[in-house]
Amino acid sequence: MEIPNIMKIFIGIIVIVFMVAIFWLTSWQKTTKDIDTQNEQIKTIEGQIQQAIKDKEEIKGLEDKLAKKKLELDANIQQKLTPESETDFVPSYMADVEKLVEQQRIRMNDPDFIITAMTPETKSDSNSSVNNVLASYPARSFQMSLTGRYTTVIDFLKQLGALKLKRLVTVSKLTLSGSPDKDNYSKSPMLTITMPISVYLRKEGN
Repeated sequence: MEIPNIMKIFIGIIVIVFMVAIFWLTSWQKTTKDIDTQNEQIKTIEGQIQQAIKDKEEIKGLEDKLAKKKLELDANIQQKLTPESETDFVPSYMADVEKLVEQQRIRMNDPDFIITAMTPETKSDSNSSVNNVLASYPARSFQMSLTGRYTTVIDFLKQLGALKLKRLVTVSKLTLSGSPDKDNYSKSPMLTITMPISVYLRKEGN
């Protein structure tokens, strides 16, 4: 029995549709998923790029703020530090420290508070480790040893840090030893502190 032509065409169409369906299920559907995945990855990368641009702008802003703060610090240093020559600095500073020690004895009621040694170091050692802001300022280093009650010593260091002598001071390390008052344990213990300090001068002409 011969199949009519119209039936052949109909069967052919069904076969073609079936093959197209199989192709879509096996190949095109996978390709579509891959395209969708790649589109999502592109969106993610675009988002990362936008975030990187935003972070770069924030970093630039922080760098500008940092530069501004450095300028403010430099201005404050020039305002606070006393202009003086390096020749006159050492005896002048040592005299000022002795005056501050005498004030501390009276103010803290600690007559035993004394500086046992204050030795200027060689100029080559005076700027061995400074930050970039202070690198251009002349400085002298001292090896200082002092003895007194804990509260007196701490207050004395705070006075130096607060520019009491109108000079910026940095301390690189502290070596201390102490012992309690055997007659009165309620008193602050006696401390002996040795510390290298760097004292910065204001540049002449500023």
